[in-house]
Order: sequence, then structure tokens, then C-alpha cells
Amino acid sequence: MGLNISKMLFAAVLIAVFTIGAFLSYLWVVGYYASLQLKTPEKPVLSMSEFLASAEDPSFFSITILNPSFSPSEAYILGILVLTEDNAVHKITSINPAIPSGGYKLNAGESITLKCSWNWLNYVGQQINIIVLVREGTGGALRATLPVVELGITSITERPECSDHFNITIVNSNVSAVGVSLVSVKIIVDDLIHEVETEPQLPIKLEPGVPVSLMCKWNWAYYQNKTITIIARTAQGYIARAAYTIPVYATLIIRGVEFNPANATYFNITIFNSESSILPLTITSIEVMLENGTRIKPTSIIPNLPFTLDINTIATFSCEWDWSTYRGEEILIEVLTEQSYGARITYEVP
Repeated sequence: MGLNISKMLFAAVLIAVFTIGAFLSYLWVVGYYASLQLKTPEKPVLSMSEFLASAEDPSFFSITILNPSFSPSEAYILGILVLTEDNAVHKITSINPAIPSGGYKLNAGESITLKCSWNWLNYVGQQINIIVLVREGTGGALRATLPVVELGITSITERPECSDHFNITIVNSNVSAVGVSLVSVKIIVDDLIHEVETEPQLPIKLEPGVPVSLMCKWNWAYYQNKTITIIARTAQGYIARAAYTIPVYATLIIRGVEFNPANATYFNITIFNSESSILPLTITSIEVMLENGTRIKPTSIIPNLPFTLDINTIATFSCEWDWSTYRGEEILIEVLTEQSYGARITYEVP
């Protein structure tokens, strides 16, 4: 009997010890947090999440903004800023839903997803900081990385005997997030923009890591020894750009034009294939363009065309054309070759 009482007493003491220990641990934890002086914020503190930017449409991004349930009051969103790696600050001017002049009200416990119209093409693959501006509170910031789309023109080639076209290879990098649709190729030279027709025809899908070769139908003969800029653009707005200096392959020169005032039925033109040319040129056409844009072909040309002009060779052609009614008019005489090289000269009819 005495043994049982001792066991019961021991159990009771043990339970009491555990209870007191647990209570003391609780007091210690409470005291620790009390020492940190943690408390509910006095003003709203917003948080951001669910950043979305699609490589298929780089004209916008979207973010979700939350006013936490423990927030002391509603918050008023005033705007969105984007800080890019070049330390530029971009104010988002178009947001959906729109933000009223007094701010967009976001109650405690509520969230909203904003579509921010901002073209980030110049910042693909870079990190950005998104900052939410609020009235009487903290909007916070979110760091995000924009999708990568990299296009490149990897080769430019031409054939000296065919100056009416050149070839390019375009690659959508294998690190790109999506395939894109190539819709145009343009050339800028001498401050002029030339639309270029391609084969195969555009649009063409550029998948990541897959090179695409295009034949660009554009006569580059008149731009030898000049630097052109080739710009390939996609439907999504991405651009590949390359500068290229066209080599000098052939130079066709009009050495002289002669109109005989005593005989207005013909004129002579002297043409030279330069010693710097690397190939013979076959002359296929000699035409006259009047001031009003009308093009005239001589009735006959002697020697007959086509006529092959070897390197460092000169030849004079007699072109039958009654120019008596065009005295005093400034005309353009153009010589064309089978290889698409040419020469032009303006001349005032005597």
C-alpha cells in the first residue's frame, strides 16, 4: 500500500515538473518576441507577386498586388515605375484597369492584377525592378527577369555575276524563349529605306536554334563600296540588324555622249568597262528617260545588243533616235547589263 502511494506521489511530482517547465518555456518565448517589439504596421504595406511577361508580346507585363489582411487600412495605388539595368526610370503611363487620379483603392485582404503597357524590347533578358507607388503607405518593389529573344544575321553573301540579289542567313538563338515570325527585310543606304522582296516569301517562322536562309531581291550594283544596313523585323517587334560594306566587283563608266546638231536622228555614247572590274559585262539595254519620266528605247543600236564588253575595254554605240523635238531638255541616259550592273548620265539635248 505504501509503495503504491509513493508511485502516485512520484507521478504527480513529475507531471508538475513538466507543467512548470512548459509554462516557463512559454514565458521565455513570449518574452523574446516582446523584446523584438513586433507589432502590426501602422500604414499599409503592399506586396507584389505573379509577374508575367510573354515573349510572344513584348508590349506589356502584368503583376499582382496584394494588400495583406493584417493591413490597418485600405491602400491607394498611385502608379507603377520600372527601373532598368541602365538606371533609367520608366513611368508606366497605360495601366489596365486604369488608376484614377486619386489612386486605385485596394482594401485590406484584397489583391489586383494590373496589365502594364510598356515595350521592353530593348531590355530582353535583363533584370528589372518594378516599384508600386502608394499614398500613405509602402508599395514595395519586385525584381523580375524579362524573357530572352535573340535574333542575328549570321551571314551575308553575294555573287559578282548576279548583282540583282544577295543572300542572308538569320538565326533565332537557341536560348530564345519562343519562335517568332519574320515579316520584313529592309535596307538602309544613303539615308533611304528600301523594302526587300525575299525568296522564300515572308512571313517565315524562326524557331529557336534553326537558321533560315533568304535570297533578297535587291540590286546592289549601284551601291558598291558603300555600307548598307540590313534590318530584319518580326511580327512581335524583335529586330536583327547588320551592317555590310558591298565590295567593288565591276565598274561601268559612260565616257562620253555626243549629239550632232547637224543630224538630230541619232546620238553616240561611249562606254568603258573599268580595268578594276573582275568580270566582263554584257550590255543589254541603252535607254533615254525624258524629264516627264517617259522612257524611250532607240530604234536601233550599232553595234547590236547584247554586246560583251571585256575588262578594261571601251566601245562606242550609235543610237538611232529623233531628238529634234527635245532640244534644250535634260535627259537621263541609262545603260544596263545582263549582270545587272549599270551606268547613268544626265545630258542636256543641244
